[in-house]
Amino acid sequence: MSEMKDINTAFVFPGQGSQYIKMGKDFYDNFSEYKIFLEEASDTLKLDMKKLIFGDDENTLNLTENTQPAILTMSIAILNIIKNEFGINNISVASGHSLGEYSANVFAGIIKFKNALIITRKRGELMQNACPVGFGKMAAVIGLSAEIIEDTVNEMNNKSGSFGDGERNRNALKGTVFIANYNSPVQSVISGKAEDIEKTCELLKEKGAKKIVYLPVSAPFHTPYMEDAAIGLKNFMNPEWYNDSDDNIEIFSNVDGNSYSKKNDAMNHLILQITSPVRWIDCVVNIKKNKNINKIIEVGPGNVLTGLVKRIDKEILSYSVNSIESLKGLKTIISN
Repeated sequence: MSEMKDINTAFVFPGQGSQYIKMGKDFYDNFSEYKIFLEEASDTLKLDMKKLIFGDDENTLNLTENTQPAILTMSIAILNIIKNEFGINNISVASGHSLGEYSANVFAGIIKFKNALIITRKRGELMQNACPVGFGKMAAVIGLSAEIIEDTVNEMNNKSGSFGDGERNRNALKGTVFIANYNSPVQSVISGKAEDIEKTCELLKEKGAKKIVYLPVSAPFHTPYMEDAAIGLKNFMNPEWYNDSDDNIEIFSNVDGNSYSKKNDAMNHLILQITSPVRWIDCVVNIKKNKNINKIIEVGPGNVLTGLVKRIDKEILSYSVNSIESLKGLKTIISN
């Protein structure tokens, strides 16, 4: 086993949207660790995780309550394969994008894998049920600065007023459209009431957006519309499921881009995360500035975060491990 000695390295973990049918199949066929985690997930959730991930039913995999534990399972299985192949004892910094922050907490020892499965399954159910199906939309806006998008969102909300007739404005926040993700200097995600998201996208096109991509979700995640989900998850969570992190591993939070390592901070940030925008730019900037990180390794399906890191800071070496081929390449990355 090669030892991963580079303390200037951080792990990051992807969130919902990175899933795909048969993700991690090559790991499953070649590493017993993957099979073990898939079996544990199946037993814990009373769900055939192997059939869910390796079958052909994309719609079932894309149900939020299934997607979240599935991505968590693949991410943690690959993490343990990396640990066994290279060693990760010197890595003490991590983050994750939305759902991915749970994988980061498992890595840090704050939450055990089994409990993270239970939480993310419930989180997915609550988030999907917080609004009627079709009520909300999310759209990635590419090619405009966050400032222009913020101005456009404010313009739209000034027109629409509050949450609308008969809707609860529980956070006393006006508007039906919100920025849900600050992903990179040229990519943000807006989230909110479907018809107003569409109107906002038209305004953003007029202002020069290079591309608008509607995300395959039907709920307005990371907005005040998710308040019922946040309350439900807070009531569901058991404080005994949480610990302080192992060896002072620090997790950089989506909520404010700052780090935490204590159990109470973890619980609070993971609740706030549901209604707050994902401040991914701040996470990456602070990971580098506060911890002197120059390599970021994405662990889990896809490579979305790797691309975002490159757009945020070209000086950071970013690399994704999502296949056996990329696992082989990791040896070169950590030895440089």
